[in-house]
Amino acid sequence: MIEEKDYSLAEALDFEGRVAEPLRERLRQMADEWHLPMERVRASAVGQVIDRVHQVFSTPLHRVLAAAWRKHPSCRAYCDPEQYPHGESHTVELAEHTLGWECEPAVEVLADGLNAAGAGRLAELRFEIEIEAAVRAGLLTIRDARFIQMEAAELTVGATLRLQGFTVARYEVPVPIPGTLRFGEHGEPICPPPDPPTDAAPPAVTQVSVPAIATV
Repeated sequence: MIEEKDYSLAEALDFEGRVAEPLRERLRQMADEWHLPMERVRASAVGQVIDRVHQVFSTPLHRVLAAAWRKHPSCRAYCDPEQYPHGESHTVELAEHTLGWECEPAVEVLADGLNAAGAGRLAELRFEIEIEAAVRAGLLTIRDARFIQMEAAELTVGATLRLQGFTVARYEVPVPIPGTLRFGEHGEPICPPPDPPTDAAPPAVTQVSVPAIATV
């Protein structure tokens, strides 16, 4: 069983088996236009881009659920300390519903040593990632205006990955989550501060670098 602290979208959605290979194939086709000196350099660039996309999919599953639920009025009601005093735990039975999460990261491919001269940018790859989770059942524990854990959950998660508008992967899978899915060590806040780390999106643009000149 996957440890709860490591239960990410990548593991729930089998990133390596369902996303990495079709993405690699698409990137290989695009890499022919990047004017890189050798095949192994192109392969290195492709691998680094896949690693950046994997980092986005490494978002914890509980953080995706919390980001959607905290917008719902029935959940935000638990931010009222007079109605729900500090230290009290409340169990909410989840009705069947669907929630979504999305982001649009970009990756720049740069040639080492040429960027300062304005010739190093080989490509800017724009991705669209859409996650849809269908919750069929579950018991959600809330305490101190925080999502604490979810039990007895039945969950199906779907993913769509697009690169420059091209659909690389689209599928859904039943998610065998642990018996109890904990929302981090201290829970996920329902009413976060103005710049909450729990809703922080991935950097808009990340970079990967490859040699401009390769030795044999």
